[in-house]
Amino acid sequence: MTTLAFSAETVFWLCTALVAYAYVGYPLFVALLSQRYGQVPFESRLCPALTVVVAAYDEELRIAARIDDILAEDYPPQRLQVLVVSDGSRDGTADAAAIGDPRVRVLALPRNVGKAAAINAALRHVETELVAFTDVRQRFAPRALRALVAPFADPAIGAVTGELVIAAGKDRAATEGVGLYWRMEKRLRADEARLGWLHGVTGAIHAMRRHLFRPIPAGTVLDDMWMPLQVLWSGHQVWMSRHSIAHDHASASADEEFHRKLRTLAGNWQLLARMPALMNPFANPVFFAWFSHKFLRLLVPWALLLALAASALASGPFYRWAFYAQLLGYAGAMIGLGLPKLASRLPLLPAASGFVMLNLAALLSLPASLAGPSRLWRKH
Repeated sequence: MTTLAFSAETVFWLCTALVAYAYVGYPLFVALLSQRYGQVPFESRLCPALTVVVAAYDEELRIAARIDDILAEDYPPQRLQVLVVSDGSRDGTADAAAIGDPRVRVLALPRNVGKAAAINAALRHVETELVAFTDVRQRFAPRALRALVAPFADPAIGAVTGELVIAAGKDRAATEGVGLYWRMEKRLRADEARLGWLHGVTGAIHAMRRHLFRPIPAGTVLDDMWMPLQVLWSGHQVWMSRHSIAHDHASASADEEFHRKLRTLAGNWQLLARMPALMNPFANPVFFAWFSHKFLRLLVPWALLLALAASALASGPFYRWAFYAQLLGYAGAMIGLGLPKLASRLPLLPAASGFVMLNLAALLSLPASLAGPSRLWRKH
């Protein structure tokens, strides 16, 4: 009985330490290290020739407005091009994208091949040294592209990500906790960038040197992880320009947000299967950051379950209180997910609900990744 109690206590503290490190310890460590040793790349006000690639599928109603938004950027018109890839759209996306501006080209693929393959097709038609990527649903701030290309004046920079700003949707309570997580995530990415550890970009607004692009395997969910990792593998760095802003709207509901998180987290498992070198500290130049930031978060929900079970088995009043506190916290979080308007009136409950939603998605991400990428995509 003593051995069981000791074992349960050890498991509880190990699991608690893993969760605390993944969400608190590592971000704090990176923030402190960034303040002391972080570096900022040299930037230039020059605007090099740039092609913005937009992969679109059945976006007839939104594509023209998206193109107009890009062309309205405060960027020299003669140096800006837009390449729209209609990924086997069943509607009039390709025709709607042909707005009659010579700076806009449309590549209509005969069948739907997925975003990764569509980007591969687009890059075969890009002639500029710098290429940017965005989606249809976002909008750029007026000087977003200028800020995005400025760090490329530093030859060490191979890719740059902008910052995605998410406006609250109609159901503010449903995604308030996730919004807090996203603000913390952006701060962590900015700190990692200053250390040369950044290994992901936001698909809404990012750019890279064209010669560093490597074809993305068909069906890859996280193209916005595959591309920057290839840049790092080439010996270059990924930077985050917080003045390069893309605007988006929040998910309409907690269910929609959950599906997005599930797709992203499942994509991490898929990426690991396709890039096993990620687990090799001698081959992965940002192994410590990737392992601490991405991989451990896939393990957190399992650690949470083990901590709950261990606290139930351990002896002593502390562990009994810990067990009941966990049950109470999970119950409150589930109530918050089911009654978001009520949760918005109670301090910390939206954050707890967002945390539980995120980790439920992480828990289901492995079986979701095994189900195949086609089941992870859903248009909103």
